Amino acid sequence: MKAAAFIKPGMTQVFEIDKPVPVHDEVLVKIAVCGLCSSELGMWVNKDFKTEHPIFFGHEATGIVEQTGPDVQTLSVGDRVTLFTERGGYSEYIALPEKWAVKLGDHVPYEWALGEPIACAMNGTRRSGVEVGDTVAIIGLGFMGSLIMQGIRLKGASRIIVVDTREESFELARKFGADEIIDSKTEDAAARIMELTGNKGADVVVECTGYQEPLDLATKAVKIRGRLVIFGYHQGGPRTIDVQTWNWKGLDVVNAHERDPEVYLQGMKTGMKLLESGHLNMEPLVSHFYGLDDINQAFQDAYSKPPGFIKAVIKNF
Repeated sequence: MKAAAFIKPGMTQVFEIDKPVPVHDEVLVKIAVCGLCSSELGMWVNKDFKTEHPIFFGHEATGIVEQTGPDVQTLSVGDRVTLFTERGGYSEYIALPEKWAVKLGDHVPYEWALGEPIACAMNGTRRSGVEVGDTVAIIGLGFMGSLIMQGIRLKGASRIIVVDTREESFELARKFGADEIIDSKTEDAAARIMELTGNKGADVVVECTGYQEPLDLATKAVKIRGRLVIFGYHQGGPRTIDVQTWNWKGLDVVNAHERDPEVYLQGMKTGMKLLESGHLNMEPLVSHFYGLDDINQAFQDAYSKPPGFIKAVIKNF
């Protein structure tokens, strides 16, 4: 079967490898799509990242069960599933424990059911502590920011302020019902948030970019005794924080990432319920499609972000 692997910065390669065989409680899944994650992009652009062996990566996969191991109890051949996996998603097939596969409704397109990022967003929403009536500022409304914005709206936020720099993000903000939109290229976002909140600051600020400057903005924009949620995936070196301001404001600071597989799976199941019921809208978020042989172009576009780019997925059909 075909499988793509990272071999050096700026380069992935498609290999022919053995098709896996499911054993015990495993299922063999024919992968339909795998989303390209910004954490992988960080590795792809990092010129200092070294590897002696190809890394068969990809973790935002969905597909259909093609074969089951002898101890599988809940899944059957033909079931449509989204997957929890750390690697191996950029391939034609993957074998993994059946408990790491969550069934999908027949009406949900594979490219919408990207279980891992949806799980991240639902778990981040849960940990955000947003309460009914809160004013929430979201800094960075790309793919992940749009997911957590939808979750926060469902939590009962009465006012959502979005900060970004791209027109694509402003379009998403309008589509998902943002109450205020701030272009941080043209105005002082912290000052504008303070103005919009009567000089108090937002009850909750969610940083969704993974960069230093938005993290600084979040510190300025949150109210005294407010909550600062770090949802962006920070990579590429250490960050600095204004601990004095965090102390003076008495902030609750939350790292809204999870690493426990069981927590991931719970978030995935919650997200699939919302997706299947129409409470989570993925349609405007998946913008670019590529075949497995075009995966390097997918990474290049994810890096350069051509007009209209939100999210890339690799399709196997």
